[in-house]
Amino acid sequence: MFDWILSLGFLATTIGLAVFANRKAGQPWDDLKPRLIPWRLVLIASSFCAIIILVHIANLAGVETGPENSPFRRF
Repeated sequence: MFDWILSLGFLATTIGLAVFANRKAGQPWDDLKPRLIPWRLVLIASSFCAIIILVHIANLAGVETGPENSPFRRF
């Protein structure tokens, strides 16, 4: 049960961070106030983490993932 709570909490956090980074990255550029945080990179990283957490949640639910269960098998 603790794994589910942590996974869903991390998923909500990464989705929230992706939404916030998307909002910050879409603002108009101001030359007088430089951006110190690369928000597009934060958006990409948080979206990738959210996808990895979704795969982990699928594994917790009992869906077997990985190349052994792929229709193309291992190369």
